[in-house]
Amino acid sequence: KIENMEKNIENIGKNTEEIGKKVENIEKKIENMDKKMEATDGKVENLQQMIQQYDTRIKKIEEEDLQRDKKMDEMDTRLIEVERDKSGLGWEMDKSEFYLRFQNVQEEKGED
Repeated sequence: KIENMEKNIENIGKNTEEIGKKVENIEKKIENMDKKMEATDGKVENLQQMIQQYDTRIKKIEEEDLQRDKKMDEMDTRLIEVERDKSGLGWEMDKSEFYLRFQNVQEEKGED
């Protein structure tokens, strides 16, 4: 009986050692997981910063695009005004030419 008890105590000691080793392994694995999580957190933070930078760039490009569109609209408006002025100027020239011809005809009649 004492021998069995001694063997049981010895087995309990061995089991305790094995459990201790397994606990150490688990602790090491947890430590490695923590390190990997920290590295992943760092990468996620970098990605978030990159996304924020891209968002800023996109907003800047969109603003530039809006300004460009606004300038194009202004140029279109000016071009329409110039075209309108040109057609009005052409009409004025035609009118002046008509009056000059009419005046020349009257002067010629007056000379005869």
